[in-house]
Amino acid sequence: MLAIHGFAADMSVWMLAEPALRTDLALTLVDLPGHGASAPQLPTDGLDGFGLNLAAILDALAPRPVWLMAHSFGAAVAMRAASLRAERLSGLILIAPAGLGAAVDPNFLSAICNASDADSMRDVLGRMVARPALITPAMARRVFVQMQDPARGAALRAVAAILPDLDAQLAPHLPQLGTLPIHIIRGTEDAIIASDPVLPAAWSEAQLHLITGAGHLPQLEAATPTLVKIRAILGQP
Repeated sequence: MLAIHGFAADMSVWMLAEPALRTDLALTLVDLPGHGASAPQLPTDGLDGFGLNLAAILDALAPRPVWLMAHSFGAAVAMRAASLRAERLSGLILIAPAGLGAAVDPNFLSAICNASDADSMRDVLGRMVARPALITPAMARRVFVQMQDPARGAALRAVAAILPDLDAQLAPHLPQLGTLPIHIIRGTEDAIIASDPVLPAAWSEAQLHLITGAGHLPQLEAATPTLVKIRAILGQP
């Protein structure tokens, strides 16, 4: 499995799922370009460039079928990469996915890009979860420091600028993914992408799994039920 985080996050979003998943499969975590420990330089060509970057990572993995598990903006990147490397994949697990016809809250994007200090960043990040107290000061400070760094902050703001257009960028590539197993997991209280996804007609076998009471980060705020869903999808006991 290759796991991909969302906008302004890093691989730590999988910290509660990682130990259990590693017991039964080879799990690779990555930081997207401009995020986490990756270089701040972004690929050219927007989402297409991110998709090509992820496709190259798939090429570098052992030649076995790979599940792509991805969150939010990372799910859009995963779908674009999947359109380039469908033959390498076992399936897609898309958690609170962007790019499927349900808009990312523009006020959230503006607030995260313009937070004035770590406290206000914590308030912004609190919108992602049904229980805002789950966002710790350390988590907020880490995101705020990244946004204040000249190179990394510029990169993250550039990513934010392409988020409103993800649906249009992805639409031509989605029908060809209909032969893959596709599972969508979302929280019933998601305030960042508040609507259910709009699926292409070719995705007739795709399955939607709801996590009751969770917001935009079910893998962190409702880790146990989300992990149960993931393990069931993978056929793990």
